[in-house]
Parts: sequence; C-alpha cells; structure tokens
Amino acid sequence: MDFKAFEILLAAEVVLLFIQFWLGVAINLFVSIPLLSPFNFSSYSGGSEVLAHIINGIFVIAFAALILVYSVRLKMIFVSALSTAALVLVIVASERGMVFALIGHDNTDSLEMATSFLAAYTIYLAMFYLAERMLPQK
Repeated sequence: MDFKAFEILLAAEVVLLFIQFWLGVAINLFVSIPLLSPFNFSSYSGGSEVLAHIINGIFVIAFAALILVYSVRLKMIFVSALSTAALVLVIVASERGMVFALIGHDNTDSLEMATSFLAAYTIYLAMFYLAERMLPQK
C-alpha cells in the first residue's frame, strides 16, 4: 500500500473541506436560497455558488470514502476508526445542509452542519499532521 497516496488524499480532503467552508459561509451570509426552486441555480443571485458548494460537497464525500478505503487497506485500526468517524460526520454535515437549504433555513440545522464540519475537519487535519507518525515501523 502506498502511504504517500494516503497522505495526498488527506491533504486534498483538507483543502476541499476548507473550500466547502468558505463557500458555505459566503452562501449563508450573502445568498437567499428560494424554497420553491432551490435547484434552479440561474434563477437567483448566488445560485452558481450554491451549485459549486454542492459539487464540492460531492467531492468531499468521495474523497472521504477513498480515505476510508485506503485506511482499511493500511490495516491500522485507529486510522480506520478515525476515517469512519470523519466520513460519517461529512455525511451528517451534507444531510444537515440539504435540510437547511430545502426545508426552511432553521438555525439548528446550520449549527449541526457547522459542528459536523468542524469535527470532520479536525479529524482530517490531525490525521494529516500525524500521518508520518502513523506510518508502521519496519
């Protein structure tokens, strides 16, 4: 197993999550998503940012799944557990974001989304920082 590829995936995930955070904050502050046509992105100001946020979110989930697959192949139980927790948190953040955007902009959904994001970001950042220390000794 190529541990360098695992590190690259972690770095990419941290970058994708930062982009997701930046887009999410910008949308939350400056975009009013219409409840009747949220997927008609060209019909409202900021729709292209919302679309970019959704596409980036799909990449975040895909990379989180790849990181989990790599961590299982590395046969390191602690890394696999962290990867599983982070993937679950990324999915929860995505689900809370969809509920927030589509059902009524409830601040509780926004808080849950942000908290899940922060926990996942912290896990991936810590895993990236500790990647060399996690490498099995030969």
